Amino acid sequence: MKKTFLIVFLILIHLTSFGQEFNFKKVQASNAKALANQMQALAASYPLKELSGLDLIKVQIVSGKYDDAIATIEKEIKDKPKTEQIYINLYHQYAKAKLTPNFPVAFKELYKSYVTKADDFQVLNLDDTLIARDGTDYFISDFERTYENITAETISNETAQNLIHKYFLKKVYESTRDLFFQAIQQDHKRRYIINDSIIVPMKDGAEVSVVVVERKETIKAKKPAILIASIYAGTNETGAMLSASKGYVGVIANTRGKRLSRGEIKPLEYENMDVYEVIDWISKQPWSNQKVGMYGGSYNGFTQWASMKHKVHPALKTIVPMVAIAPGIDYPMENNVLHNYSYSWNFYVTNNKFLDFKASQDFNRWNTLKNKWYTSGVAFNKLDSLDGHVNKLWNTYMEHPSYDNFWKKMIPYKQEFVKINIPILTITGYYDDSQIGALYYYDQHTKYVKNPNHYVLVGPYDHWTAQTQPQEFLRNYKLDKTALIDIRYDLVYQWFDYILKGKEKPNILKDKVNFQVMGTNTWMHKPSLSAMTNDTLTFHLSDAKTDDFYALKSKSNASKISLTVDFKDRESMTNTGYYPWPLEKESINLKDGLLFKSESLEEDVIINGSFLGNLEFTINKKDVDYSVILYQLTPEGNYFHLSYYIGRASYAHDREHRQLLTPNKKVQVSFNNSKLISKKLQKGSRMVAVVNVNKNNNAQLNYGTGKEVNEENIKDAEVPLKIIFSGNSSISLPVWYSQKE
Repeated sequence: MKKTFLIVFLILIHLTSFGQEFNFKKVQASNAKALANQMQALAASYPLKELSGLDLIKVQIVSGKYDDAIATIEKEIKDKPKTEQIYINLYHQYAKAKLTPNFPVAFKELYKSYVTKADDFQVLNLDDTLIARDGTDYFISDFERTYENITAETISNETAQNLIHKYFLKKVYESTRDLFFQAIQQDHKRRYIINDSIIVPMKDGAEVSVVVVERKETIKAKKPAILIASIYAGTNETGAMLSASKGYVGVIANTRGKRLSRGEIKPLEYENMDVYEVIDWISKQPWSNQKVGMYGGSYNGFTQWASMKHKVHPALKTIVPMVAIAPGIDYPMENNVLHNYSYSWNFYVTNNKFLDFKASQDFNRWNTLKNKWYTSGVAFNKLDSLDGHVNKLWNTYMEHPSYDNFWKKMIPYKQEFVKINIPILTITGYYDDSQIGALYYYDQHTKYVKNPNHYVLVGPYDHWTAQTQPQEFLRNYKLDKTALIDIRYDLVYQWFDYILKGKEKPNILKDKVNFQVMGTNTWMHKPSLSAMTNDTLTFHLSDAKTDDFYALKSKSNASKISLTVDFKDRESMTNTGYYPWPLEKESINLKDGLLFKSESLEEDVIINGSFLGNLEFTINKKDVDYSVILYQLTPEGNYFHLSYYIGRASYAHDREHRQLLTPNKKVQVSFNNSKLISKKLQKGSRMVAVVNVNKNNNAQLNYGTGKEVNEENIKDAEVPLKIIFSGNSSISLPVWYSQKE
């Protein structure tokens, strides 16, 4: 100990802070002891008076002041939300164990004791947070990357704190991961009977791997089953355990070819048969009371709809699809524009029987690939050639750019919705990447079935929080307290208890469509999506311009507003800000696209629903991928990202059949499926619309030749695209005025 203290003291001589800077001479990062000493010295010299909460705890632990850290933790922990308590408890056990002569043994015992005292739901939360979302490898590489990039011999106060923070995460998690993994997983075995070696044969000879979970205390009783049908093998066990702890039998069925089943893995293609057969198998088990419910998010939401493609199994009593993707509608393309994020997902789910986390988290590979593709100008269907790896699924996508029979066979189509007569609870979020898919099912169901028993819940959630539990902040926006509901642990099982056990309907579902109004701390409840609005604000594009903004006018006009995009230019991109992250910011890119701004709103109003677009233009090409972003310019001068739309003009009228434009002939292109939102817009706010052509490294480039977009390349970009919008072009906001109720 004395020798270590001396080393730290000597290093401190070289880390003396001068105002807001620290002298900093890097050591060999591979020398763990030297690195630890350096980071301890840096933390020890950091001014603690500037810190509080978690920031203070991290500096205290890295500096070796474990008694101080324990005291701070015990003072802070009671005021933290449940999710933060999970992390702070981990740091608590870490600091305590560091005060003992044998850290691994002490931490193991401390954490085991902590887990044993926790109830089922606390332990499942630990698994979801620390195991399912294990960030250890990222923490290690993130620190190493940050440390390596330091080149100066002095670092700022901010850099020092950032470095301490990243070292803290690296150090704590790499030294405890195996230990808390073991403690949590062993505790599951104490509570549950888990049969994870079941193979269910399909009628066509294929196999599906199934896991069944029951709570030990209720093993003899017949109960309803809650099924999760998923391609994400090995990641849904806590969902099945949660069902078991809620008084059900938890069942997981993995896509054929996954887990223990033999055969080729083909995402999306066989769920329309396999899930139905698994439900049939469940209904015949001795522990089943012949009642089955399903839930799950994203892919696991899609499988619920797929199970009803041909008919609804008599045992299937309800589904709860959360953020459900709709193949061919919003995945892998959105409004027929194919995004490249699905390229890496294919390797993630098909490289092995479980999941290839190493491939999916190889961000350098994916960023390099999309940048190489963009700068080289090669066709989109050559992406796997650039990558150097055959991507069979991707190449299949390339062959189906429209909503054709390949996609239609996966989920119910038109009249096939007529037979779906079970209660359904759809859950999505305003910032859910799959919102269009989730609401597509609702739209089609309500179109073909009169007044179906189908409820919708939507709030200020993204793809993850809409299927779990929202946090206090979403992408820098502080949520209203009423939005902070526990979706997965509470609402979903309140619904199952209502349908499968005859209990009360969840109180929040007061009508068929239930949505949280951002900025009001209230929910609204309406019988349909159309009933969300009682008025419309319509704005027309105009060429009247002040500084960087054209004006949004209340009436159509004779304006002509032109936009030119040179697809040969690979030094720049357009439409890079369409994705809503963060939600509120001080400025936007004023040089990207056509920017339009309205006059100030004369009174408060709530935007409720999906904004509409009716764009009239002439273009010198046969097609274009276009985008419209809608912002609220707040009275304080900030830009709040409300919603956006991206789509292909040639499919605007019909996603199944491409209708090319006639160059230099006026055309009207309309859309009505932008991202739905509900938010109060204060008096004095202005509406800002950014109308753009999509040209960036995140999606296909539509050069407008009329050829298959996947086959176009930079040779098709000789003539820049020129589009001229008329003053008949409009953007309409569905709104709600409370005084009109």
